[in-house]
Amino acid sequence: MVLLRTYRLLLIILASLFFLATGIGVLVFLIAGQSTLARARALCAMLWAKTMCGILGIRINKGGELVGERDSFTVCNHISYLDIFVLGSIRPSVFLAKHAVRNWPIAGWMANLAGTVFINRESKKNAVDAMGVMEDRIDSGVNVVMFPEGTTSDGKRINPFKSSLFNLPAGRNFTVSPLSIRYTGINGKYVTPDMLDKIAWYGEMRLVPHFWDLLGLRSIEAALHFNPVIEPSGHSVSLSIARKRLCTLSYESIVSGFAHCGQK
Repeated sequence: MVLLRTYRLLLIILASLFFLATGIGVLVFLIAGQSTLARARALCAMLWAKTMCGILGIRINKGGELVGERDSFTVCNHISYLDIFVLGSIRPSVFLAKHAVRNWPIAGWMANLAGTVFINRESKKNAVDAMGVMEDRIDSGVNVVMFPEGTTSDGKRINPFKSSLFNLPAGRNFTVSPLSIRYTGINGKYVTPDMLDKIAWYGEMRLVPHFWDLLGLRSIEAALHFNPVIEPSGHSVSLSIARKRLCTLSYESIVSGFAHCGQK
């Protein structure tokens, strides 16, 4: 088991260094506009996420209404740091992440290069700036992924959503694509509630010991359920009402999809 963990960790480091170098090369040598650059960075991030899934033995099962490669604004429940690899591997995307992620080794560096939008919710100005950056990403044709719980859950239930995070789609009348994620298999066996802590990372769990233990899992199955898109309210209602509507409908949709994750 120690050999497997060490081998995978070495592969992750080598692969990440390769994609870091690739990302830096894109930034330095690609002579293009901001839109093209944003799409190139998101594509590199997708290839990195696919590689991470391969190294960690993650298999992804998709269900529901697949709506194309570029949904613009996707919201999803949040269980683990693995969510980034799983969701990032299915299409070029950028994520809205908490400010602390920027300082994580390897993952934080990759997130920076990929164009991740970092938000410090304790700073109102930072939150407003983050919304502006997300708007630029969407205008560049890149899918933006947000976790409206604002933190990770234990994988058994979905925490309430923060309506303030829906300011952008409400203000710009973007459609919202709700996506549900659930981890359904470990080492070829169906995941029972007592097994979820092997994958779910939440509360006061320490990142490094959790990840070291996770490296010893031979295989992981993740289920995604693509729920019906939510149309905007239009300009007939206030921003506050539109935001709360999107939040409520997204939550209900993702909870419903969560119950169907992994079903044929």
